[in-house]
Amino acid sequence: MIISIIHHELKQAINNPKTWYFLATIQVMLAILFKWLLNNFLANQAITQIEHYGITEEVIHPFYGWFSLMILMLLPTIGTQAFCSEKQRGTMINYYCSPITGLQLLIAKFLSLNILMIAAMVIISFMPITILISGSLDWGQFVAATLGVYLMLSAALATCLCLSVFMNNILRSNIIIFLALTIFVMIEWAAQYTAGHAIFLQSFGLLSPLKTFLAGILSIRDIAYYLVVITGFLLLGSWHYTRRGNDV
Repeated sequence: MIISIIHHELKQAINNPKTWYFLATIQVMLAILFKWLLNNFLANQAITQIEHYGITEEVIHPFYGWFSLMILMLLPTIGTQAFCSEKQRGTMINYYCSPITGLQLLIAKFLSLNILMIAAMVIISFMPITILISGSLDWGQFVAATLGVYLMLSAALATCLCLSVFMNNILRSNIIIFLALTIFVMIEWAAQYTAGHAIFLQSFGLLSPLKTFLAGILSIRDIAYYLVVITGFLLLGSWHYTRRGNDV
């Protein structure tokens, strides 16, 4: 049943022109950004003898950082379309009447959107890989950075899907999901004003573990954090879906 839903969701996305417009727009914007970052890096290397960070830190990291920001800005709409929009169209009743459980549905929606996100990451990653021609790409940091970005965006996606299950109004859903993601991201900044609890609270920020990945470190603790966030929000969303389904 999960495979069938994933197949259905992917087929809808592939047949939707907006999906291709989105991928093309992201590719063009990031191509311009990549060229600008690379030109700046080469110019700085040519005009000064002072040691700089490597191309991985000065080009690849900002490149994936901007990609993450773009996706984060779009996730509220994507999450809203996954559940809230189906409620308003009346198609959610089909899922309530089917034998699929709430957790299976959340996992299927999450995996289908995750596949599209991975496809977007693969497409935009062709640009950084071209740096291999010069032999200066730090593969360790590159792999760690891409894994960190993927896990962070997956955690944000799970958050959006969970909140969308609770919402019935599309506009309200977009606003609440956007605010929730903003708070999730800003926890790390706000924690500095909590005195003795700062270090503890900073560890719960959505972007905090990403710094470790960008440093080229694959931390089991940070991987576990993102996996716990993903699992927790999917379970919470499935719980509300099941409770609401019992009332239908």
